[in-house]
Amino acid sequence: MKQKAFIVSAAASALLLSALAGCESQPKEEVRPVEWYLKNESDRAAKLIECQSKPGTIDATPNCVNASRAENEATARAKWVTNSEGIRTEPPVPVYP
Repeated sequence: MKQKAFIVSAAASALLLSALAGCESQPKEEVRPVEWYLKNESDRAAKLIECQSKPGTIDATPNCVNASRAENEATARAKWVTNSEGIRTEPPVPVYP
C-alpha cells in the first residue's frame, strides 16, 4: 500500500514539475499607456501584430491591452469609454440611462 502511494506521489510530482518547466516567463518591458500608443502608430501596429501572433500567451499583457485600446480609439467613429472616464464624443444614437 505504501509503495502504491509513493508511486502516485512521485508521478504527481513529476507531472507538476514538467508543467512548471513548460511555463515561459516573458521578459519585463516598460508598460506604455494608451496615449503613447495613440501617438506612435507604427509601434502600435507592431505591438498588435506581436500580440496577435501569440494568442493566449502575451495578448493579455498590459501593453497588448493598451495597444488594442489605442487602436480602437484611433479607428472608432464614436469614442465610447466607461462611465468613470466619460464620453469623449457624443454617440450617433441617443443613450438612455
